[in-house]
Amino acid sequence: MDVRIIVETIFENGTTKTRRLGRLSRPFRSTQPEGFGLLLEDAKSMLWQLQQAILLDQIEEISEASRVCPDCNKVRAIHDYRPWVLDTLFGRFRVKAPRIRRCACNAKSEVTLSGPLSPLARFFPDRSTPELQRLQAALGARHSFREAARILETFLPCAKQVNTSVRNRLGKAAGESRVFQAFISRA
Repeated sequence: MDVRIIVETIFENGTTKTRRLGRLSRPFRSTQPEGFGLLLEDAKSMLWQLQQAILLDQIEEISEASRVCPDCNKVRAIHDYRPWVLDTLFGRFRVKAPRIRRCACNAKSEVTLSGPLSPLARFFPDRSTPELQRLQAALGARHSFREAARILETFLPCAKQVNTSVRNRLGKAAGESRVFQAFISRA
C-alpha cells in the first residue's frame, strides 16, 4: 500500500495552492506488527512538513493583507525581507518575513511612527507560537524542567528543547496569571 499526502490551500482571495508533502509505503507482505499504521518518526516528519506548508501559506497571506494601509487603503511597498526563526509545536522554521514601509498617510497623524512594519512581530512577539508556550508551561508545572523538555522532544517534531526555556515559559505564564488575577480582583 502506498499513501500520498497532498495539501491544498485555498486562500481568502480564491486562489489555490497544492503541495505534495510526501508518501508512505506499507507493503502488507513485508510489514511487521510494529510497522502497522503511522509510526512516530513518520508522524513527526509529516507533522513538520504539514506545519511548514501551512505556516508558509499563512505568512504569505498575512503579508499580502498587511500591505494594504488600514487608513487610506493604498498598497504599501515591501521594504525588505528578514530571516525569522519561528518555534512551533511541530518544529523550528526559518522563514523570510517581509517588512512593510509605512504609508505616507501616517505622517499626517499626531503620533509619528518610523521604520518599517513587520506583520509577524505582531503575531509572534516571542518568535514562538502561543500553543508551544502553553505546553512548555503546562509540562514545566507538572514535571522537572529537564523532563518536560525531554517529553516534548520525544513526542513532537519541535526543535531541541532546553530546560531553561521551559522554566522561563512557566515563569512568564505564572507572571501573566498573577497580573490577570490581580486585575480581576480589583474589578
